[in-house]
Amino acid sequence: MKNSYKLSTVLLAALLLMIIPSTILAQDAENMSLLGNWGIGGGEIRAVSNQGDLVYYGVGNVLKIVSFEDPANPFAAGSVILDDMVEDIVWTVIDGKTYCLVSGSSLNIVDVTNPITPSLTASMSLAGYGEGLAVSGTYAYIAAGSSGMQVINISNPASPDSVTTVAGSGSGYAEGINVSSPYAYLGNGANVTIYDINTPETPSIVGTYEGTDWVQDAVGRGNYLYVCEWGVGVDVVDISNPASPTFVTTFSNPKNADIMFDGDFGYIASRDGGLTVIDVSSPAAPTLVNTFTTQGTLRKVSYGAITISSTVTGHIFTAEVSGLGAVDVSSAATGMDYSARIAVTPPAEGIAYSALVMGTKAYVPYGSAGMRILDVTNPGAMTELGHFTLGTNSRKVVVKDNIAFLADKSFGVFVLDVTDPGNIDSLTSFADAAAQDIGISGDYVYAAVRDLGIAVIDASTANAPTLVTHLSSFWGEGVAVDGNVMAQSTWDKIYFYDITNPAAPVMADSLILVTGTGEFGISGDYAYIHDFDTLRVIDISDLSNVVEVGKAFTGGSWDGTAFVEADIAYVNCESNGIKMFDVSDKTAPTEIGHWDGVATARNIFVLAGTVYVAEKEGGLSIYGSSFVAVEPAGYLPRNFTLSQNFPNPFNPSTVIEYGIPEALGSSDVRLEVFNVLGQSVQTLVNQKQLSGTYRVRWDGHNNAGKQQVGGVYIYRLTVGQQTLTNKMILLK
Repeated sequence: MKNSYKLSTVLLAALLLMIIPSTILAQDAENMSLLGNWGIGGGEIRAVSNQGDLVYYGVGNVLKIVSFEDPANPFAAGSVILDDMVEDIVWTVIDGKTYCLVSGSSLNIVDVTNPITPSLTASMSLAGYGEGLAVSGTYAYIAAGSSGMQVINISNPASPDSVTTVAGSGSGYAEGINVSSPYAYLGNGANVTIYDINTPETPSIVGTYEGTDWVQDAVGRGNYLYVCEWGVGVDVVDISNPASPTFVTTFSNPKNADIMFDGDFGYIASRDGGLTVIDVSSPAAPTLVNTFTTQGTLRKVSYGAITISSTVTGHIFTAEVSGLGAVDVSSAATGMDYSARIAVTPPAEGIAYSALVMGTKAYVPYGSAGMRILDVTNPGAMTELGHFTLGTNSRKVVVKDNIAFLADKSFGVFVLDVTDPGNIDSLTSFADAAAQDIGISGDYVYAAVRDLGIAVIDASTANAPTLVTHLSSFWGEGVAVDGNVMAQSTWDKIYFYDITNPAAPVMADSLILVTGTGEFGISGDYAYIHDFDTLRVIDISDLSNVVEVGKAFTGGSWDGTAFVEADIAYVNCESNGIKMFDVSDKTAPTEIGHWDGVATARNIFVLAGTVYVAEKEGGLSIYGSSFVAVEPAGYLPRNFTLSQNFPNPFNPSTVIEYGIPEALGSSDVRLEVFNVLGQSVQTLVNQKQLSGTYRVRWDGHNNAGKQQVGGVYIYRLTVGQQTLTNKMILLK
């Protein structure tokens, strides 16, 4: 049993009167900021560790600390936002300070000596994804995925040093690791590799145990090794001779994710089966003590003690994905129950595949959950306005005259009346084939419908559309439309069509891709294709001779697409986040911004510089950039205008729209924000512009990137010699 860490009652009472700060590590971000999210919930709890009644656990990419000294009232201490999902946690003491080691895509070392104000000490990339983590002395041992075991010297926590990475026996994927000096036990695919770590810089394999299923965890106790095999049970292995591990028996159990011991009792995280307790006093014949059905799927366990009514009481702390539990196991044989449980908000049902934003509404196809309509007026507090449930596989949507055309991969194209988002009405459908993608130009909708190619739908009367034809020569994977150009992807090839006659597209040329894509974008005379790990810029000004003119490395995305606004191309890179490229020089796209968070960026949409990203289980996220996106509309205004910003008041961002008539076209344009003292805060536009209607987003920062305080601000537009001003209110 680990020593109990006590927060005194006096300290707790005092802390309740304080504003408790937390140290925050910014995401891997450049020139971008997260404005809000809908649907991700509180995040998953995958890891837990405890120091007595002080519990460290991960919620998504956040390391949290909570005290269970008073189990009826768990006290939330501090938290630290890290760079990626928290997969495993251990704690250790170095030079009198307590540190949490946290693994995922990186090893993060967090000083938790004062649990109220934890602080990130260091972060370093790992050789592979770190799902398992152990510590012995001043060395950390990482189960580093396909790289095997990585050993890191942490004697100086501020400067961790990777001393070696060694492959496990066989060709497995390392997920679990534990250390019982002088040995480390690495769960590596379907086997356990046993290392001699007397010299951590040069570990050597001394033995291997071959199991029958994926090894999630392996814990050594005396002369025995207990191996959690995913769908089999817990194997008991005699390791009195580590060079020749010998199978003893198996305790059968449906799912086995993690195991921890206290005395002769072993506590197994049995996923959907909850907590399983076994007696291993006779290793050759482990017996079931009892089971406890946890409220969430149990991934990891940690043993500790809570003092209840002056009695030290054994507890298992449970990482249940949807919550953190403290389960009283002091009388496990007769019954177990929660002393406390901290729940997290579950994610929205389904998977967010894409988003379309019109005005203040976002239309989000949500896979099997159908389509959701969200109010995105305030990105930090989005709300669901309506939800149309299909039970199939909704992927993409376009909207015309309050009629939504929803591409569904399991069915076809649904036509929905979304005039009242709270009462969506299904009008008709085109169930010819699975619809993967959809686009619109003018009165015509073009749907990629797999083996039938592209379905052309006349939507001139949107609530009574008609199917015109199928372009059935090629497999319909993706489609993009802009003006008189429509293009179709078949994953590894793009076909370009002239749709001057929208009802009768004429194929003009095609382009072979290197790896392939499902979705892409067209803007003006150029197509922007996210070809797995490369953004390709294609000149389509001559449709009969499309030519690649520029490209840039993106980092990889099987389901990548590109969205262009003004001279900025935005691309989604799935697990590598989202990136921005300056494409003013089409021959040399240049990366100018990125955000790499926890969620998986599946699709991207941009409006007035605000970036809307469908992030699969992560829901819909809204991002802002420090670059101004200026978008001329498709008509020429008659007057010089500066509209009231929208929304107003606002937090965190607002959009300013202005019009430049033909008489003032090609003039010098300056749009600037001032505070009430008349001091310049940020220059949003300072360039020559043609006549047109423009929209510019301001995110409440100044020219130096510093967030401004709440209050009244003045925005002034100067075009040539003419000036207009208006007021706006930033809420804080």
